[in-house]
Amino acid sequence: MAHGFRLTGALLAGSLALLAAPARAGSVTAESIFDRQATRQQAKSQVPKGATVTRTVCEDLEVGMDNTRYRCTVFYTTAPASPAPATTVPATSQP
Repeated sequence: MAHGFRLTGALLAGSLALLAAPARAGSVTAESIFDRQATRQQAKSQVPKGATVTRTVCEDLEVGMDNTRYRCTVFYTTAPASPAPATTVPATSQP
């Protein structure tokens, strides 16, 4: 019976590892009147530490009177938090 409990515990721990939270996605947007490169850099500086940038999209917005605003959106993903290590319950010996 003790062996069955140990096996069940191992299967449960393995199943919980598979149910870990998926990576999260997000985006940040910055606008500026200076230039596209500075706007892109400003948006990238707002990405959370440890996140992976997956895409950057920039637009030039004509705002009239020969003026341009720049808008850049940086898309990123973050890794899920590491799950706590699985603990095993020692099997009890049978008499």
